[in-house]
Amino acid sequence: MMLSRHPRRPVLAGIFLSVILNATGQLFFKAARMAQPDASVSTLFLHPETWGGLCIYGLSAVCWLWVLARAPLSLAYPILSLTFPIVLGLSACFFAEAITPLRWAGVGVIVVGVSLLART
Repeated sequence: MMLSRHPRRPVLAGIFLSVILNATGQLFFKAARMAQPDASVSTLFLHPETWGGLCIYGLSAVCWLWVLARAPLSLAYPILSLTFPIVLGLSACFFAEAITPLRWAGVGVIVVGVSLLART
């Protein structure tokens, strides 16, 4: 049996896939809400974007369970915070949300923290 030279790579790829899926689910939920801003929560379940977000979240959960079988929670979970900069940037692009410099600075702190954590 040949061992991988980089056994952490598949785990990190799984974590990042979970991050992307999580962020995408959030964007679908926001799109559903924007399509029906005055709808009740139960009415939102009639909207296809809500179901798309739930399906993507489900995939994220499956991916996350795979990661947790292979990585310490204390390493994997903080990396999920990379969802914040992705959602922040894509919210500005897709929903024309105004992102203040202070908010970008906060996200910068998160990214620095995650990069330090990933080095351990």
